[in-house]
Amino acid sequence: MTIKTRNILILFLLIFSLVMLLTNATFLFYNLYKGTLIGPDTFPEERLPGFFVRGYNFKAVIVSLFIFLIFVSAASYYIYIQFEKTQSTEIIFFSAFLCGCLAESIRLCIPLFNLWHSLSTFLIFTGRVVLFGRTLAPLALLFDAVFSGTEQRQYVERNLVILAVVSIMIAMLIPLDTAIVLPNFCVRWGEGKAFLIIRILILITTAVSLFVNSFTMGNKEKAPYGFLVLAAGYEVCCYASSFVAAGIGAVLLFSGTAVYLENLHRQYLWK
Repeated sequence: MTIKTRNILILFLLIFSLVMLLTNATFLFYNLYKGTLIGPDTFPEERLPGFFVRGYNFKAVIVSLFIFLIFVSAASYYIYIQFEKTQSTEIIFFSAFLCGCLAESIRLCIPLFNLWHSLSTFLIFTGRVVLFGRTLAPLALLFDAVFSGTEQRQYVERNLVILAVVSIMIAMLIPLDTAIVLPNFCVRWGEGKAFLIIRILILITTAVSLFVNSFTMGNKEKAPYGFLVLAAGYEVCCYASSFVAAGIGAVLLFSGTAVYLENLHRQYLWK
């Protein structure tokens, strides 16, 4: 993939994320004005992890989703400006991670269009998109750590296709229970706990890989620490349903990303 092609794709991601941000904000204000913004009226027995449910606030979930929209817009703008002339394979996979984060915003459709008790195709679609994003995001970070070497640049397109195919297959194969919509605007899917554990293991494996590579090469960069923080922030924001969790997730996500990208940019300046 050429630098020009990569920059066009990142620019498209930036524009699309801004459009999504403005569109969702418009629908939100419209619903608030009309008084049609509806929260969950029931809580299923299978709840979210205890820390994130404690102090549940319907508005906090909405805030956490707008955090993702703002984050993707800010991060894509930063990498478009700072890495415009840099042949960085890591940025390509990090952009795929941003796409996974952007997929979370589709959860806003549930309260905005009152899909809490709907068995519509659109509700199924939102569930599939969230599953796609939650598969793509951790896998993209794993590929960022494992397939970012200069010798892997010629295989970037192949690896992106693998990422997309695996994410789509998992999103289509995992069964959805559309009768239950969780308080964080997620359609419940089968084997939810196992899926969460696998995603966390992927993120831990990625972090370990970054630390091992850093120590092996004798680097003292803070990029692995930044990655660990942003990965934690991503997971917290995915399940945040209180203002405390949303605030912690936002701080971790933005600060970790800032450290990771800043160190990555400095690393390529030295080359």
